[in-house]
Formats: sequence, C-alpha cells, structure tokens
Amino acid sequence: MRSCKKWRFLIIAAVAVSVLAMLPGMTAMSHAQAKGPIIIGYVGNVASPGTKPCMDIQKMAVEEINAAGGINGQPVKYVVMDGKGDTSLSVEAARKLIIEDKAKLVSVEGRSEICLAVQEASGMLFKEYPHILVFNGPMGSELTARIIDQPGKYDHCFRGWDPEPTHYAQMKYFFTNLYPKVMKAKKIAILWEDLAWTTEWRKGLDYMKLPTWEKLAQECGLQVVYSKPVKPRGTLYFPILQQIATSKADVIFYVSSWFTDTESFTKQWADSAAKDIQVLLYGGVAQTKDFWRMTGGKALGVISSYTDFIDTPVTEKTIPLIKKAHERKIPMQIHVHLAYADVYHFKNAVEKAKGVDNIQNLIKGMEDVTTPFSLGKIKYETDRVKPFFHSLRKVHPTNPYKVYPGYYYQLLGQFQKDGKVVFISESCEENEAAMKKFINPAAYKTPAELRK
Repeated sequence: MRSCKKWRFLIIAAVAVSVLAMLPGMTAMSHAQAKGPIIIGYVGNVASPGTKPCMDIQKMAVEEINAAGGINGQPVKYVVMDGKGDTSLSVEAARKLIIEDKAKLVSVEGRSEICLAVQEASGMLFKEYPHILVFNGPMGSELTARIIDQPGKYDHCFRGWDPEPTHYAQMKYFFTNLYPKVMKAKKIAILWEDLAWTTEWRKGLDYMKLPTWEKLAQECGLQVVYSKPVKPRGTLYFPILQQIATSKADVIFYVSSWFTDTESFTKQWADSAAKDIQVLLYGGVAQTKDFWRMTGGKALGVISSYTDFIDTPVTEKTIPLIKKAHERKIPMQIHVHLAYADVYHFKNAVEKAKGVDNIQNLIKGMEDVTTPFSLGKIKYETDRVKPFFHSLRKVHPTNPYKVYPGYYYQLLGQFQKDGKVVFISESCEENEAAMKKFINPAAYKTPAELRK
C-alpha cells in the first residue's frame, strides 16, 4: 500500500514538472496568438496579367508559412487591395491597408508612377503606423534616391527590383555578345515602352555619366537604324513594322514590361513585312509558357528573358516553386518569383528582429538578411549610394557595369517548334559560367529558318 502511494506521488510530481516545463512555451504561444495575425498586403490591379500572379503567389507563400507555424508563432493574414491601375485609387488602397488593417508589410505593383504616389502617403503615415513598404518591380530611380535625400521619412522603403543604372551591365553584354555573336546582328531597331521606367535609358543618366542605350549600342559597334517610343497598349504596330523593315534592321529590341501588349505586337510582327527580322522582348508575359498560346503560335522565333522553367533547375528552389505555381495556374514571370521571395525575406527579417514591434530592428533585419530564392538570392543594397540603396543587389553601386554574380539568374530563351523554349544565353557575362549547362547558343535559329 505504501509502495502504491509512493508511485502515485512520483507520477504526480513528474506530471507537475512536465507542466511547468511547458509553461514558458505555452505562455509564448498564447502571447503570440493574443497579439493577432501579422498583416501582409498587396496593392495592385487585380485585372492585370502582370500583377494578379504576384498576388496569387504571395497568397501561396502566406499559406505555406501558416502551415509551418506562422512567423515566430504568429499567424499571417494576407490582404489584397485593388488599385485598378489608377494612382489615386492605389494611394487610398495603401492608406486603408496601413491605417485600418495595420499591415506590417505592404507590396505595391511595379509601376513607378503608382509607387511614387503610394510612397509619399506611406512616408506621411510611417511614424504613427510603422510598416515596411516594398515596391514589386519598378525601376524609377527616385524611389530609392528619396531614402537618402529625406532621411527618416522613407527608411522603411525597399525596392523589390533593381534601379535603371543596374541594367547597363546587361545591355553591354547584349550589345557585345548576344546580338553580334549569337544573332550575327549589326543593325538594331529599338522600340521603347513609353513609360517613366525607360526615360533614363532614352535620355542617359547624367548623375552617373552613363550614355543612352542608343549611344551605348553604337559604342559597342552596332548601328541603330530605328528608335521609337510607343504606348504600352493599343498600339497599331503594322506601320511601325513596315518602317523597321525599310530600315533593314537585323533585330528588333522591344524594351517592354508586363504592361506592354507584347502578345499583340508579336501577332502583328508575324504577319508583317518585318517577320524575318529577329525580335527580342525585354520583359512581360513572354517570360512564360502561356505566351505561345496567347499568340496562337506566332511567337515562333521570338527571344525573351524566360523564367517559367519547367525542367531547368536554376537553383534547388526553382522547380519545386514552379510546380506549385503551375498547379494553381500562376504564370511565373520574373517579378512573380520576386514577389514570392519578398514574403519570405520579410519573414526572415521579422525573425531576426524578434518580432514586428520595433520598426528600426525590422528595417535592420530587412537590410541584413539574405534570402535564397528560385532565381538566386535576395539581398538589399546597404551602401548608401543613390539610387542603389535599399534596391535589390545586382551590380556594384560605383560601377554599374560590374555584376555581383549569383544574385539572380536570367536566361534568354527562344520560342521554337511547338512552343519549346531553347536557352541561348544568360543575360550577364558574370552569371553565364554558372548557367553554362542550360545554355546552347548554337541552338539559335532565325525566324525564317524556324518557319521552313
């Protein structure tokens, strides 16, 4: 009998010790739950084929994070606000996210005009409603130049992309390698999407003593035989393509984005007098497998940066992410990869900052952490050089022709028979060695050859 009492006492004592050991964790968990969810929001045009995938992929990231226990034990809530591609509506949408929803991370669709207006409102609200603002894809230099020019007001802003000067390294490689060596091109025609993000390339960057892209092409030995800014949507391209055909250009370089109706341009090109002139699209929906379907196969021969990889493991994260995205019918343009990575970078920053309550620690976390993602790794530039500061790291701020290798890979693919994409180049010399196993410049064919 005494032995039974003794064992009963020991069991009760053991249970008590176990409960006491669990109390700190239970208290922390209860505290995290009591604080409520961390709000992450996105302001963008839900009808846009460029921004809707960004929202969908961020929602997927949040679901993954919640399934794994949230951030520091706190669940995450994802809120989308439809700015309808309008600047005023986007500002009001951002204000609602920041003031009413108490969002700690707000992403804004990548149009510089919209981002600048939202940034102004965000800066005015920041002290009372501390948050992180991330621009998903714009290049406007002012967005990050402001951070240095007006310290304190915009320290919380980060560009989930790189600014205009960064792209000079890529352009120089196009003009010295891709066009003359792979395509055997000497004469180029340039079409510019007539929005703010192409302005500096058309006019040159005086503050960094960088030439216009036309002049850079000429310095690299190419002849620019045609150059024209065109509105992003609703353009009748046939007269322009006729002029380009008359110019005897070897390649049409369309400096396009996801706002450009590149599918419409491609259809008209394939039926025009310029159909035998090689086309290279700088960005947009041509980065996805859907482009072949969207053009009814008229994309045959078109070259574009391509990031909708099905069987190309650029990093160990590439194929798993794209498989998940395709299950949800999310097309994987480059800024969609980055939108997904933005959420995980924020998560890493919150964990480093040990929460979202101390905004200065959170800003420091955003600066300090490096996040591996499907196309390389994300790290924000911390050298206080305009306009690179708080932009994604890609090139050296004091030498925009020198690339930091491995930060993100961008393969150039050509649509060939039945929509198969053949990779003919990386976009930067510094990354080409790492991507060599995926690239075959000899696989390039002219549009005329592919149509035979």
